[in-house]
Amino acid sequence: MLKPKKRWQIQYADTEVVKSIAMTCGINEKVAQLLAIRGIDEKHAMQFLQPDLAGLYDPYLLDGMKKAVDRIHSAILKNEKILIYGDYDADGVTSTSLLYKTLKTLKANFAYYIPNRFTEGYGLNKEALSQAEKQGFAVVITVDTGISAIEEAAFAKEKGIALIITDHHEPPPVLPDAYAVINPKKPNDTYPFKYLSGVGVAFKLAHALLGRVPTELIDIAAIGTIADLVPLYDENRIIASLGLKQMRETMHFGLKAMLEETGLAGKEITAGHVGFVIAPRINASGRLDTAGHAVRLFISEKAEEATELAQLLNEINQERQGIVEQITEDAFQLIKQSQLDQYQVIVVANEGWNVGVIGIVASRILEKYYRPTIVLSIDPETKMAKGSARSIEGYNIYQALTTVKDILPHFGGHPAAAGLSIHEKDIAQLRTRLHQLANEWLTEEDFIPIEKVDVICKIEDIDLQLVQQLERLAPYGIGNPTPKIVIDQSEVTEITVVGKEKQHLKLKVKSDGKTIDALAFHMGDLKKEIAHFSKIQLLGELSINEWNQEQKPQIIVRDVNIPHLQVFDWRNSSSLSDRLLELSIDNNKIILLYDEDLGNDLISIKDMNKISYQNWDQVADSKTTALVLVHMPPSLSVMREILKKYAKIERIYCIYGHNDNKLFSKALDRNLFKQIFATLKQNELLKNRFKAEHYFNNLGISSEIFQFVLDVFSELGFIIVKGEQIHFNPNPERKELTQSDLYRSYLEFEEVKQLFLYSTSEQLGKWFVNLEDQ
Repeated sequence: MLKPKKRWQIQYADTEVVKSIAMTCGINEKVAQLLAIRGIDEKHAMQFLQPDLAGLYDPYLLDGMKKAVDRIHSAILKNEKILIYGDYDADGVTSTSLLYKTLKTLKANFAYYIPNRFTEGYGLNKEALSQAEKQGFAVVITVDTGISAIEEAAFAKEKGIALIITDHHEPPPVLPDAYAVINPKKPNDTYPFKYLSGVGVAFKLAHALLGRVPTELIDIAAIGTIADLVPLYDENRIIASLGLKQMRETMHFGLKAMLEETGLAGKEITAGHVGFVIAPRINASGRLDTAGHAVRLFISEKAEEATELAQLLNEINQERQGIVEQITEDAFQLIKQSQLDQYQVIVVANEGWNVGVIGIVASRILEKYYRPTIVLSIDPETKMAKGSARSIEGYNIYQALTTVKDILPHFGGHPAAAGLSIHEKDIAQLRTRLHQLANEWLTEEDFIPIEKVDVICKIEDIDLQLVQQLERLAPYGIGNPTPKIVIDQSEVTEITVVGKEKQHLKLKVKSDGKTIDALAFHMGDLKKEIAHFSKIQLLGELSINEWNQEQKPQIIVRDVNIPHLQVFDWRNSSSLSDRLLELSIDNNKIILLYDEDLGNDLISIKDMNKISYQNWDQVADSKTTALVLVHMPPSLSVMREILKKYAKIERIYCIYGHNDNKLFSKALDRNLFKQIFATLKQNELLKNRFKAEHYFNNLGISSEIFQFVLDVFSELGFIIVKGEQIHFNPNPERKELTQSDLYRSYLEFEEVKQLFLYSTSEQLGKWFVNLEDQ
C-alpha cells in the first residue's frame, strides 16, 4: 500500500452531453468529457477548441466605454495631457504598456505613472493626483486599479481632472464618482464576460479607441491575462491563445529581448512559460525596485535599450529569488524552533523581511505544510507589521480576518489570499484566534490537499491521437486547468531513478499487454516505496515523449496510489542489517518474523519487534503495518493465519535467502525413499548407520537427507535405530509416507520453497495480494 499525498476528487459530466460534444467536434470522448467538466456545451465546444478573434465582444457593451472613448478622443483633438496610472504587478505593467502603445498610435499627448509599492502602497493616491494636476494633466486613466478609490475620485473631480477608471477587481458597494468607470463586474453592467484581467479591460479600451481589434498588442495582453490568474475561458482564452501564438514572432523589441534573455526565443511559448519565466521577471521589478523598469522594457523601440532592460529585469529577478530563498529558509527555521506548525494556522513574523516578496514566501510555507499561512514583516521602528496571507480550501482567509478585525488596522483580500497590517503586540493573539477558528471550521481531512481528476483511463485508451487532441485545450490556467488523468490499476514492470542526482522516478506500467512510460519529477525517494508488479494508480498529465524521431505517449506523474498490500522481493540480500535500514517505515510499525532455529543473526538488531513463527499467535499489534520475513514461514497455512491476525498489513518485505539450513539439496520424492529402503534391506553391510551414510553420500545423497529418511522410516515403524545399528521391523504395518508427520512437514515446506524461494517476484506478490482479496 502507498497512500496518495492528495485527496483525489473525481469530476463527472453528463454522458449525453459528452457524446454530443464528441460527435459535434469529431473528438475523443475523453476530451469531450474534459470540455463538459469545464462547463462547455456542444454549441461552444468548437469555439473553445479553435479560439478566434470573431469570438471577442463589442467593447462598447461595457458600461462607460463610450463616455470614456469620447473624452479621450476629445483630449487628443485638443492636445490635452493624458496620464496613464498603472500598477506594479505583471497585469498592471502590461496594462500600462498596452495603453501607452495605443495612445502613441493615436498621437496623443500623454505620459504614464506607476506608484511605488514601498512609499505609496497600492492603488490611486491623492499625492500622485495632486502632482498630475500641477503638471497639467487633464485626463487620468487608471489601468488595473481604481475601483475602490472613492476619496481619490472625489479629489480628482475637485481638481478638475477627468478620471477614467478601468479595472477588473471586485467593486465596492458604492462606486467612485469618476468621469467614467469601466469594469465588467460593475453592478447592472450587462457585459457578457465578467472575468477579464486588468490588461483585458485595457485591451477592450484600445479596441474601442482604435476602432479595430489591436491584434498587434494581443501578445502583451496575453502576458497580463495569464499572469493575473483570471479564468482562461471565453475572451480570456482568445486573448491568451492568440497572444501566445503571436509571441513567437512578436514585433515588440522589449518582449523579443526578454524571450532572448530567458532562452525562449524561437520556441513555442506556453502559459507555463509566461507564469514561471516571464511574469516573475516583470513582478520582480515592482517587488524590489520600481515597476517602471518593466514598463520601459515593453514600450522600448530600440533593440539595444530593450536588451539592457531585459538583462536588468533578469538580474533583479535573480536578486528577488535570493531574497525569497533566504526569507523562506528563515521562516522555516522560525516555524521549527517556535513549533508554530502545532497551530492550525501558521503565523510567522520577523523584522525587516522584504514586504514585496512575503506573499511568495507564504505560498511556499503553505505548499510545505498545507495550512493557512500568514507571513508578517515587522517595522523595527514603528513595530507595525505588514503581512500576506495564503489559504487552503475550506478556510476563507478574508472571512477569518474579518473575525479579528478589531486588532487589524487594515486588511483586504479574497478567500484564498489576503493582505493585512497589525501591531507586533497583537500577533500572538492573531495566531491563537485564527487557530481556534480553524478548529471550528476544518476537519482533519481538510488538511489534505485536493487534486481534481478529470478523466480515468486505462493504458489501452491512451494513444498519440488522444494526447494531441488534449493539447488543443491549451493554454491552461484558472478555469481551464491542465487535464489531470488517472491511469487506473496498472502493473509496475520497471522501476528506475534518473537524473544527475537520481532524483526523478521512472516507471513502466502495463495493462492488458500494453505499456506506457511514467516520469515522476523529484520523486526518486519513492523507488523504495513501490514494489515490482504492484497494481498502481497514477495521477498526472499526459504528454508526448519524442526520442530518436519516435513519438509515444507518456504520463508526467503528480501523485501515486497503491491501494493494496505490496510485496517487496529483497530475497538473497547480502546484508540483513543494511536492508533493514532501507525500510521507510516507523520501527514500531514493523515486525520481523523469524525461525527460532535460525535466529542467531537477529541478536544485533535492536529497536524492532521480533516474533518467531513458533510464537507468532501470542502477539498481535494493531499498529503493525509491515512484516519483514527474515526467514521463510514453516508452511503456507501458518503464513495465511499470520496475515489474518495482522489485518492492517500494508507491506511485506521478503529478505530471506538460500542459506536456510532447513533446506535440502535435492527434492525428496517417493522413489528416493524406495531406493534407500530397498538398498538398506538388501545389503547387510549397510545395517551400520555410519557405513550406510557414507555409502549414500557417495551416491550424492547428503547426510541430512539420509538422516531425515531414517527418521521418517522410524516414525512409520518400518525400522528401529539402536546406536549404530539399523533394524528392520519384520512385520511392519503398511503405511503411506504421508502418514508421517515429518514427511508432511517436509511436503509443506517444499510447498513453501516453491513459492517463497523459487517463484518469480510477480508470482510471490500475486499470492499475497490474492490472499488479501479472499
